[in-house]
Amino acid sequence: MEAVNGGQILANAFTGSSGFAGDITVNATDRVTISGRATFKRFVRGIDGNLVEDESANSGLFVRSQGSGSAGKLQVGSRFIRLENQGEITAETASGNGGDITLHDLDLLLLSDNSQISATAGTNQQGGNGRNITIDAPNGFIVAKPNENSDITANAYNGNGGIVKINATKIFGIAPLTSEDLKRLRPDDPDPRQLPTNDITAISQTRPDLSGIVDINTLNVDPYRGLINLPVVPVDTQVSQVCQARTAQNQSSFTIAGRGGLPPNPRTEPLTPDALQLDWVTLNPKAENRFSTTVSTQANSSSSATIVEAQRWVRNAKGEVVLTADVPTALPHSSWLTPASCF
Repeated sequence: MEAVNGGQILANAFTGSSGFAGDITVNATDRVTISGRATFKRFVRGIDGNLVEDESANSGLFVRSQGSGSAGKLQVGSRFIRLENQGEITAETASGNGGDITLHDLDLLLLSDNSQISATAGTNQQGGNGRNITIDAPNGFIVAKPNENSDITANAYNGNGGIVKINATKIFGIAPLTSEDLKRLRPDDPDPRQLPTNDITAISQTRPDLSGIVDINTLNVDPYRGLINLPVVPVDTQVSQVCQARTAQNQSSFTIAGRGGLPPNPRTEPLTPDALQLDWVTLNPKAENRFSTTVSTQANSSSSATIVEAQRWVRNAKGEVVLTADVPTALPHSSWLTPASCF
């Protein structure tokens, strides 16, 4: 649904009436956009039958009493509600009680450029109590562009302030103000609409003791808490070129841990954008048919001889005992010793 360039959905009780303004219910399957202000003035027929100039040319949804009656109810159900360029969702009165506003099933409420959600009473500086504003976005967000005077108000002039209840995951760019805050910021005229900030208020302008309630329920989790900084310089992933790939033998493996944690399993887990891709190893064509590689630190090596069992030991020229497989051949000779004779 869209209401732009002064477009309005209006349930109105005119000036001088004491009747109850009607209700408006909007259920949008996708989004609601309210934007823009009309550059013309319209004339509507008043309670007495005469044409009355209507100076409210902002785009919006309105249940409004310009007399002494109360405003009706305004309910909007949509995933995305966008208010911009003075767009309004309003259930307010000149002197009676404000109406109730309920926004539900929200994923996002976006406020910008002097837009407002108002259940204010006593806009003509008269009596009446502010009513209730309920914004239900338990899984969504409320976002207001900073310093563009977009407000959520359930105020009264000299009656009771209303109740603003917000349920959301997080709120950005808009915050509640109390009567004390407004008195400090605007001591002469505590009207939050005159502040450039984005405010949530439920006050009584002339009776601070009658101020209402702002109840905000958000997820109390800081998404930045407990995080640590990752290393700026990526891990240097170089593969040693010393080892040659060997065919028909057991395979080896290596692991790249990246910036921390375990690497993904290529069989059961999808690759992420941080995954590294390495090319296949190119084998040395001259070594493709080798089944073994001998690494030696000697300049020269000799072929190994057949091992033969030692047959005896002998003494070499230095008198050292040496095991040998060859028995030295000695020429027979007669001893120069004369054996002793016992006879």
